[in-house]
Amino acid sequence: MKKGFTLAEVLITLGIIGVVAAMTLPSVVGNYKKKVTVTRLKKFYSTMQQAVQLSEKDYGDIEYWMPSKEAARNSTEFEKWFNKYLAKSFKIISQKPLDSQYYEVGLADGSGFVTYSTTTSEIYFFYCSELRYCGRERYDGQNSFLFMLGKINNKYKFVTSNVGYQTASREKLLEKCKYGNTDNAEVSIADKRHACARLIEVDGWEIKDDYPWKQTMLEPKD
Repeated sequence: MKKGFTLAEVLITLGIIGVVAAMTLPSVVGNYKKKVTVTRLKKFYSTMQQAVQLSEKDYGDIEYWMPSKEAARNSTEFEKWFNKYLAKSFKIISQKPLDSQYYEVGLADGSGFVTYSTTTSEIYFFYCSELRYCGRERYDGQNSFLFMLGKINNKYKFVTSNVGYQTASREKLLEKCKYGNTDNAEVSIADKRHACARLIEVDGWEIKDDYPWKQTMLEPKD
């Protein structure tokens, strides 16, 4: 006679499996999202660098084709500039001005970015791992990140975060990623973390255990 499991034993086993799944699933999902985010960040970074290099072959050094004053202050004109010099390297599914200054681009992998320039020497890109997280001046270090095209040692470069963080120590980057834009108290709590993309790059395109992934923006230190 074959011996089977009683209903109570089955229910207990299912209960244990449910508890274990409930405990491990958030970690599995979180790690998956981290990997997707890092993959898309690295892809965006390398694609933008490639876009600049290709246009430099066609139009000369980027110094000579940075946005004009008109394009830097008008999203419609900026769209024309972007489509001429950078867009060909991306698989774009949507483009639209958000207002007179900010311009949004949706990419085929589901990510995107909002970009703008107020001068002829700096362009900011607010990259989001999913287009729904994109927004003006948004870089929360989890769903959206800051990138910049600007000058370092008199040479234009596309960089993670901004040019000011390229020589910062990891300790400094981690502090800025935790505490955000502490140079401006009014926006410090508005999910602004300048240094997070640079921190991920310095860590070899990984999100380390001490990275403030789930952390709510901390207030500046006294």
